[in-house]
Amino acid sequence: MCAAIQPNLAAALVARLRDRVALVATAFAVAVFGVLTFVAGGGARGIETYARVLREHGGAERFDAIQFTPTAIAWSFGAPAQDAAAVGALAAVAALATVVVVSLRARLDARDGTLLALAALPFAVPFFHEHDFVVELIPLTILAVVARGRARALAGVAAGLILVDWLTLAQRVPAQPEIILQGLAAACAFAALGAGVRLRRADLAAPLALLFAAALAVPLARAFPAPTWPDALPPAYRAPQHATAADVWGDEQRASGLLARVPAWGILRAIPLGGCVVLGFAIVASSRRAPSAKYRRS
Repeated sequence: MCAAIQPNLAAALVARLRDRVALVATAFAVAVFGVLTFVAGGGARGIETYARVLREHGGAERFDAIQFTPTAIAWSFGAPAQDAAAVGALAAVAALATVVVVSLRARLDARDGTLLALAALPFAVPFFHEHDFVVELIPLTILAVVARGRARALAGVAAGLILVDWLTLAQRVPAQPEIILQGLAAACAFAALGAGVRLRRADLAAPLALLFAAALAVPLARAFPAPTWPDALPPAYRAPQHATAADVWGDEQRASGLLARVPAWGILRAIPLGGCVVLGFAIVASSRRAPSAKYRRS
């Protein structure tokens, strides 16, 4: 039920539907959510209006710098709108196919299949902001506790790449030291969760990966600072008359400079996506290493 608050992030829960209890619970939650939405929206017309507004808002922000999707990143590298949209569609299909094929071939159970779906989620949905990466804390926290050896090192690299909003380094240049230190603290927390009485060599992966990425991202962000909304709006800006909310939002993003094609911004946003790829490998590696019931509960 709570996942219905932001359905684009709930999509990964489909991977749990092999579990009968999860299937029944999900069916009940969907039914209740549908009824509540129908009543609150004033019937079918309200639902149709919501779907239209959602589509318009997604279109207004599709190529925005605050979107961490393959579509928006391709746009920042200069791809035409149609080609950028095609990149996003291909990424979504590839992410879905990868989750299905890997889950079957690696014989992932409902839990690990869901973790893999969460790692692939940024590639599969058309709307993903920096704060949406919070869903990756679920697989990262589990792996921080149970992963060992190579799987733990991979998970640590993923943690170091995912747990920082790299674009913010360009949007808030004076705050770069605080941003990196907060990320380093999170990376150290990942290492500490499974440390036991002493740290292992694999525990160094998280902070080292973060520092390596920071060595690239910090100078790049300083060389290509990014604007923020609404601070970057021109003082004389006025929203178009009789425009819809989506039109105003898109126009404000354009006026703020957030639709500019800056490859450096694309690189910064690609870092956590790369972390999600590494996270997927870590999930599979951990599943193969620890097949016992202790680590394979759903």
